[in-house]
Amino acid sequence: MDIAIYGIGGKMGRTLLNMAPTCEDVRVVCGVDLFADPSEFDLPVYKSIHDSSEHIDCIIDFSVHDAIFDILPFAIHHGIACVLATTGHNEHELQAIEKAAEKIPTFKTGNMSIGINTLSKLVELAAGLLDTADIEIVEMHHNQKVDAPSGTALMLASAAEKARGKLERVTGRSGLVGKRSGREIGIHAVRGGSVVGKHSVMFMQSNEVITLTHEAESKAVFASGALDAAKFITGKEPGIYDMNDLLKAKQLTI
Repeated sequence: MDIAIYGIGGKMGRTLLNMAPTCEDVRVVCGVDLFADPSEFDLPVYKSIHDSSEHIDCIIDFSVHDAIFDILPFAIHHGIACVLATTGHNEHELQAIEKAAEKIPTFKTGNMSIGINTLSKLVELAAGLLDTADIEIVEMHHNQKVDAPSGTALMLASAAEKARGKLERVTGRSGLVGKRSGREIGIHAVRGGSVVGKHSVMFMQSNEVITLTHEAESKAVFASGALDAAKFITGKEPGIYDMNDLLKAKQLTI
């Protein structure tokens, strides 16, 4: 399988490039990065995916949210599967992804880690069982992350809402905000240092607190998940796929 890495010059792009040779039947044929120096790489690196001429089975995107407007038209024209590992897409971009998925297989999830997706299921279960508990999410990332809250934090909030129904999402509190309502779910972002990613979901009741936590110790977990997603989605029918679809295919439904 021939893949192109969009955002190859970034930390995740380089991690993916280094990990790809360990994945059977995967070959990185080119990369795309607006700011990277092509001379640093042993393969073609372009400013735009439209400049590439290599055969590509799947594009893995670890860049910025609006890169889809370069990626998707090219992928649709050539019938190429896409793994969109970037978060922070706005409503306009999400609509573009949904429209593209009518023509090409598109893999999108808030987090590429199997562990995080396990946490998501546990959050859904706990939110239902502890149906009167106050829920607060705290996420921590390195100081170079540009979006907040993280896509993973939002994914965890959505997991809680599967059990509770729509909740009032509060992203930070300041001033005289009044008493906490029973329909609030707090989502708080911490940024600093080189933290790869840590997410904690707290269920707070009278006299007890249950906390579910996942901590990524290396970016390799996300690269591994993206490669698994690329192998899974290539050759699939058009549509939007996520980690649960991949896990079902592996008979690891969570």
